[in-house]
Amino acid sequence: MDLAKIEQLVDLVTRSSIAELDLTQEGTRIRILKRVSAGASALPAPPASVISVETPALNHQASPAPDAVTDVVVPAPMHGIFYRAAAPDEPPLVEVGARIEAGQKICIIEAMKTFIDIAAEAPGVVLAVLAENGEEIAAGQALFRIGPAGSS
Repeated sequence: MDLAKIEQLVDLVTRSSIAELDLTQEGTRIRILKRVSAGASALPAPPASVISVETPALNHQASPAPDAVTDVVVPAPMHGIFYRAAAPDEPPLVEVGARIEAGQKICIIEAMKTFIDIAAEAPGVVLAVLAENGEEIAAGQALFRIGPAGSS
């Protein structure tokens, strides 16, 4: 994949509501993540700021370990309003860098005047919060990126 195509992909992510793009083509993997800044919902989307490009080594015989753990993106289970805290005057349930446990409440979604607790499915470390507090979200929208429990 050439540089011009990568630049087009970065521009696409920057201009859209996409929080993450992961593409593999002809053995090359490109991953683009858009950083979400707090309180910036009224501003244009920030530029895509994390780009990862992986190409296979030409003479490399070893393959990745079959049990290699990768980051997990936590999607919204439903359409609603995303809240990071249990109440307006309380701190967020989780922050970037926080270690979380399976079953731990990480956010709340309000749908049809009902508040639904969203819990982590596995232990790990919060690497990114991909939605803004109070933002309307769609089912399947990425809310958090969680790394393996050993990440920091």
